[in-house]
Amino acid sequence: MLVPLLFLLAYTLVFSKLVQIQLRPDATRVDYAFFFFAGLLGWTLFAETTARAPRLFSAQAHFVRRALFPSSALAVAAVLTAFYQALIACGVLVLGLWVLRGSVPVTALLAPLLLGGVALFTAGVALALASLGIFVRDLLEVVGPLLSIGMFISPVLYPAAKIAAVSPWLVRLNPLAPLIEGLRRTLLDGAWPDPAALALAAGWSALLLGASIHRRLRPGLADLL
Repeated sequence: MLVPLLFLLAYTLVFSKLVQIQLRPDATRVDYAFFFFAGLLGWTLFAETTARAPRLFSAQAHFVRRALFPSSALAVAAVLTAFYQALIACGVLVLGLWVLRGSVPVTALLAPLLLGGVALFTAGVALALASLGIFVRDLLEVVGPLLSIGMFISPVLYPAAKIAAVSPWLVRLNPLAPLIEGLRRTLLDGAWPDPAALALAAGWSALLLGASIHRRLRPGLADLL
């Protein structure tokens, strides 16, 4: 819990004292710190796993070479680790809300469900990238910069409405956008998430697509490791 707690304290200091950003006229100085931290919950779960995914199988080659070992379990294990860490960070955010605001909305109970949707989507992407990374050795060099760009076109630093005002398709084509916005609504605003945010079909479809790619490429993985 120490690392997310230190990050939350740092964001609170920076955005309340050094860089004051006001989301709305009635917002307090620390509201943006909570806003930013809530957005990072979903994005970090996705980005940290995805960034390592292209080298996931090559780093665990001794497992992949075993015919009876399901190599897909490596991607699932990586996502579950990130999901566990996201749940801890979510708990730290709830604690911070209780200390600084004096209350936590009951809708915060839905936050793990939304993080689960991010985890499903991430598992599909990670499984596909881990399989493709064996055949395309430079894939890792491409994924890193794409994730950096992805953070700026996702509703992490600013609300989805601001992105939609410039380019609506950036929000419509981003499967993480409704989940990140849903996290904020449940944790900070005490509002039920938009039904689109609870449509975990996007996560399931990504997982099925990743599993399909992995199934097709798996016979050749051991030969290239």
